[in-house]
Amino acid sequence: MTTKICLKNIKFHSYIGCFEEEKIIGQLFSININITHNLSTAMLIDDINDTINYQNIYLIIAEVMKNKYNLIERAAYKIIDELWLAYPQIENIELEINKLNPPIKADIESAAFYIYISKNEWESM
Repeated sequence: MTTKICLKNIKFHSYIGCFEEEKIIGQLFSININITHNLSTAMLIDDINDTINYQNIYLIIAEVMKNKYNLIERAAYKIIDELWLAYPQIENIELEINKLNPPIKADIESAAFYIYISKNEWESM
């Protein structure tokens, strides 16, 4: 059995980008995250202490997104690192950060960075 905690389409105004305008004005980002962890006890017992509280996941992501970065890849690294520090029992993290309306001359909804990584892979980086 595989169980996950999923947060979809979380919106943030943040200052991630290499262009000076992005660093000053900022822009809108959307984040999707899936966290794999054995949640069978939570399913059976109905106790919040047996799960990974998705409000805490949101707060960790929100704190990271307050910072300025050149790359969405770096923001993704910081989110994953903070999540594993807070919840070492997490097995895998699947994260997508979308920069909505990126500053390129094209009709494009978003530019994104996506990563799916296991705890073992993370620890060997």
